[in-house]
Formats: sequence, structure tokens, C-alpha cells
Amino acid sequence: MRLALSTEAAPDLALADLVAACVRRGLAALELVEGHAHGVSPTLPAEALERVRRRLPADGPRIAAFRAGSIERATSPLAAALSAALAVPVVAPAGDEGDDDSLLEAAGRYAAAGGTLLVAHGTDAGRAERLRRVVEAAPEGALGLAWDVDPDDDGLAAASAAVLEAAGPHLRHVRLRGGGPEAAGQEGRGIGPLMARLTLAGYDGTLALAPSTSRYRYAWSAWLGRRGGWGCGSKSAGPSPVRLGIND
Repeated sequence: MRLALSTEAAPDLALADLVAACVRRGLAALELVEGHAHGVSPTLPAEALERVRRRLPADGPRIAAFRAGSIERATSPLAAALSAALAVPVVAPAGDEGDDDSLLEAAGRYAAAGGTLLVAHGTDAGRAERLRRVVEAAPEGALGLAWDVDPDDDGLAAASAAVLEAAGPHLRHVRLRGGGPEAAGQEGRGIGPLMARLTLAGYDGTLALAPSTSRYRYAWSAWLGRRGGWGCGSKSAGPSPVRLGIND
């Protein structure tokens, strides 16, 4: 399991600065959110996406996923081309049950391009099971699942096992709202049991950390080594262990 930083934690940082923040925190990867200052977008031409790949250090943090702004943008040919060019999955929230045919059409585009689309669900085993059936009807490797975990969801500890079972081997990406500088305040809210179940299930995908709300942006700024604030010239903080609330 790779720990990643979602750019929701630092939407104003350029890609090189995001990589440096990951190095300071000991994080292995990045979840790039569409529209942030990293500049990566489906509208970039192929040669620009190739330059993005070359700028990443060979032995440093990698891009784990690109999160599109909507399912409509994620299912476009441009998004499929980005997935193939960067060799990363595109993640987008799942639509309603009536959108399953559209997902299968998009899977065909992703398969042709050589990319992967991950549809994200919440802590709802029924929805994960429905989406799993769509994934299994698509060309192999073109579709997968992502799980957006919110510790504020009631019954996370009790429901996580059912969600993991429903998603099965198709779960490729997990985003956790919280952790990091918020971990101490999230004890007893099901994150520990979730981490244990992911480990026991042999999950080998990405766990991306994101702020639970924008209220914690300054805390995340400090945690990422930007104690001076969000502008240039902020002082770096020394690294400390990444906390996930595993002991709750």
C-alpha cells in the first residue's frame, strides 16, 4: 500500500513543490486533482504530458492518480489519453445507476487508449457491489474502483469490511479525508479498523490523504513544512511520522 498526498491539501503548489512536500513527509505518491496549480490537465498535448513524466524524479514520489472534476470529464477521450500518457488511472465519482451504460462506453475508450478509469464510491457496500458488476463487464483493465473514505460517515468501522468484500480485487485507490495533521482528532472513528482490514485484505493500491474540510488548510500547510504560510519563503518543518489514527 502506497501513501499519497492529494493536492486538495495544497492546491496552490506547483508539481515540483508537491514532490518536495512528499519527500519531507515520506509519502510515495501524489493524487493530482484537476484544476490545481500543478498544471496537469487532459487538455495538455501529448508532448506536454511526456514532459511531466520526465520531470518526476526516478527515485522519488510518483503520480498515483489524476482526479477529474466530474464523471463527464473523466469519460472523455482526452481523459483516456491522459491516463495512457502518464500511465496513471483517472478517478471520478460514480454517477447514478442509469449511467452504467455510459461507463461501459467509456471503458471502451480507455481500453483503446491503453488507460484506466476508476469510479469512486463512498462507504456503501451496495453501491460498491453494483459498480463491481460494471467493472467485470468492461474490457479487462479498463475500469476499476476507488473508495472515498470520510470518517464522518456513520458506521465506518462496521461497514468497511463489507465495502472491501463488495469491491473485491477491483479496488485500486482509496482517498481518506483526514489523517496527517488531523489524525489525533479522528481517533475512535473507524480509521484504525479500516487500515487493519486493508492490510489483511492484501490491498496493494494507493491510500491518498486529503483534508477533511478547508478549515484545516493551515494545519496541512504546517504539516507539509510550510509553517510560514502559503506564500513563498515559508520555513520548512522537519519530518515526523505520518499518522493515520491506526490505534483507534
